[in-house]
Amino acid sequence: MADVQNARRYESQMREHSNMTAMRSLKDSESKQIIKDFEAQHPSSTEYLNSIKNTQAAKVEDVEVFYTGGKPWILRINDHLFPSLKFDAIIGTLPKVVVDMGAIPHIVNGAPIMRPGIRRIEGDFKQNDLVTIQDEKHLKTIALGIAELDSEAMRSATKGRVIKNLHYVGDKIWTSFSSQK
Repeated sequence: MADVQNARRYESQMREHSNMTAMRSLKDSESKQIIKDFEAQHPSSTEYLNSIKNTQAAKVEDVEVFYTGGKPWILRINDHLFPSLKFDAIIGTLPKVVVDMGAIPHIVNGAPIMRPGIRRIEGDFKQNDLVTIQDEKHLKTIALGIAELDSEAMRSATKGRVIKNLHYVGDKIWTSFSSQK
């Protein structure tokens, strides 16, 4: 009962601050399908998804956001499923790209990640894999992106756009759920 009340209060807060549609509860079969599809795209997520229950969904503009326990966990963008920046268990398993502090204002305004702003690349990945973008001072994740080069090519590059910025702190998705602490 408390989860339902928290979800309703949370929905009310989010709708005040965003372009979010009303939340709807998913049937168990819908929730299981989302989890199955997410696991297929992100195999390392299996252990974290087993406890997901009471899933709800809402749209923020053209992005469908899936919630459990009042917290966002998966985003559906153009038929692809991605973890939200708030889904720490999954975000923490992704390769990391650490950027200098001068790049941050651009990244949190939606700019792609350019090679000169990258201080280091942690982990190996292929082109089109998800990567997290962290600031060099606090190592906080500030964005989720899609690698436009594999990690080896990115390490060798000296200029140009290397990561498409998909979801970042301060975007409309983030602000739709940032009022929840």
